[in-house]
Amino acid sequence: MRIAIAMTGAVLLLAGASAAALGLGAFDAFGALSGRPLLDPAAVRFAGGTGWFLPAAAGAAELLALAGQLWLVLQGRALVHQWWPDLDAETRVRARTAAAVLDRDVRALPGVEDVRIRLTGTADKPRLLLNVSCAGDTLVGEVYGELGAGPVERYRNALGMPDLPVVIRFRPTFPRPRRHHPHPETA
Repeated sequence: MRIAIAMTGAVLLLAGASAAALGLGAFDAFGALSGRPLLDPAAVRFAGGTGWFLPAAAGAAELLALAGQLWLVLQGRALVHQWWPDLDAETRVRARTAAAVLDRDVRALPGVEDVRIRLTGTADKPRLLLNVSCAGDTLVGEVYGELGAGPVERYRNALGMPDLPVVIRFRPTFPRPRRHHPHPETA
């Protein structure tokens, strides 16, 4: 959806810039476009003959531009809250301390190689994201059970958020096989 909106915006920007350049005479050197009005004469007669068309078109364009700007503000706000949760300073300090303990506890689980912890969301809807890298032969169900029973519950209690939603993503890591390069036989 974002790509479609971005492409539509780019096309509208190019069309507007081209129309402004044509109206200012930037294409006069090409000869074919010089001296012609920006709009077709029939469109000018229609727009000039009715007193409502141009103000209505301008109002619709303003409303569309306002809706686009509001959408951009909301997208920017969501991006900021994804990386920096909207929490008070005391909760942030508790979250950092609890994250260090959670990191240590998760890495101590069998098969866990790496963990990334991030508290995201807003003050009304915070959530904890855990990205856990495990060895390829690790039983993920057991690690998941251990996480929920111990470290995650202690993190929630340390923050004072017993209903904190937690998203756990597991990523298996497999050792890379060594490539065998045959040596040419010497004669």
